[in-house]
Amino acid sequence: MTSLARIAIALVVAPVLAFTAACDEEADKPETAQHTAAQHKVTCRQLLEHILQITPRPGSDRPETDPARIKELAARIPIEDIEQCAAVKDPVKPGEPEPPEGQTPKVIACMQAATDVAALRKCIPAQAE
Repeated sequence: MTSLARIAIALVVAPVLAFTAACDEEADKPETAQHTAAQHKVTCRQLLEHILQITPRPGSDRPETDPARIKELAARIPIEDIEQCAAVKDPVKPGEPEPPEGQTPKVIACMQAATDVAALRKCIPAQAE
């Protein structure tokens, strides 16, 4: 796995770990949950491709621009990392309503909007001690 792929994984996994405890405990209908999970995985794969497009390649100050190479690198990301990304949910403070079903979590939306690595890093929430 290249350094670029490792960076992409680290940028996605860090916020996932921060939000793991915020998982929804209510059971959805199985078919709805499967459809939603599939949608989240597609979003995460697109996010990884976006990260590869804005992250400089190892040994270079420029990101990957070849769409075929970006897809190839994204395909190498382990499914476990995609599943962790897909499990991200916005934390809900006590007394506040749950976000609407199907809404993209804030950290993922922020990363999707990032145009460079600095903006991408600002999306990662601070880790709880």
